[in-house]
Amino acid sequence: MLIIENSFRCFREVFVLFDDFIILFRRIWCFFVLAFCFVKTLEILHKKQGYQFGLYGFLWSAPKYDILYLYSHRGESMEEGVRFVSGQMPSLLYATKQIVAASTITRAIHRHERFTEMLYVYQGAGQYIAGGYSYPIRTGDILLYNQGDLHEVTSSLQHEIGTFCFGISSLQLCGLPEGHFTKAENGFVRPAMDEIDHMQSLSELIYEHAERRTSYSDEIVAQLLPALVLLSANLPPDARAADQPHNLVLANRIRQYIGTHFTEQLTLEDIGEAMSMSPYHLAHIFKEITGMSPIHYMIRCRVGEAQNLLISTDYSATQIAAIVGYTNVNHFNAIFAKLVGLPPIRYRRKYLENMQGSRLQ
Repeated sequence: MLIIENSFRCFREVFVLFDDFIILFRRIWCFFVLAFCFVKTLEILHKKQGYQFGLYGFLWSAPKYDILYLYSHRGESMEEGVRFVSGQMPSLLYATKQIVAASTITRAIHRHERFTEMLYVYQGAGQYIAGGYSYPIRTGDILLYNQGDLHEVTSSLQHEIGTFCFGISSLQLCGLPEGHFTKAENGFVRPAMDEIDHMQSLSELIYEHAERRTSYSDEIVAQLLPALVLLSANLPPDARAADQPHNLVLANRIRQYIGTHFTEQLTLEDIGEAMSMSPYHLAHIFKEITGMSPIHYMIRCRVGEAQNLLISTDYSATQIAAIVGYTNVNHFNAIFAKLVGLPPIRYRRKYLENMQGSRLQ
């Protein structure tokens, strides 16, 4: 009888253990089912938002962020943000870090016909001209230049201005011509605002790796540059884009005309005839908007183009003078030295010696 009772007790204990095992198994099974559903849901959502990982990759390793999504879609859908034309990634031509002050060599109004440029202001204040518009600029601003647009950056009298400058080729954003960052009506300045830390970090990383030239630096730059471009292009336009004087449209027409014809022997009368305006009225409006006369603006365009040629070619001063519209090389040398602070050939030597980075302007 005792043996039967002991057997029955053992059987009951085994049954209880088995029942506990069944309950534990059901809980574990429910956990894995819920985990599976959770992970599949995350996969669907995160594929839409730029994560790159598989089901088991999620369980056993950390997800990998898509850096282009991170910097181009901060709370907005893919359709709403500026993005690249499919398969078209921009390339870096040069990266520089410069200080512009009254005591340094100035870079006059100039344009780039084969590539575009963007600047990040990391310190100081000043003014810049792009696409016929003038803007005050300050720390944290991003300056966008469309390919072919005349542009210039000057420091204020009180502050020198520090910039990271990036020359970019093969830029193709959806809905815009090749080499264009933005439409003119949206303005050419973007305050970094909440993205200022990202802009500073990306600019420094790209500049440092462009300078370092290691076996892997090109790949790092190739990954970071699209993020910098999309971050900048997706920032909202600044109110300064709309805060322009009433005569701005007319002044921009004059700028564009001079920018196209500055190598010719232009007079104020020629410009007035082209604009169907009296020379006096034209000069008055232009100076009101730009702070300089049309002829002085033409001279700055000529000197800016001369600087381009001095930096990027081996042409002599005589050849460059003829290209930019001067028949007398001595007159050209005097005007260049007055505006820049150095004669043309000394400028070429000094500029190339002082350049940080590999800059092709």
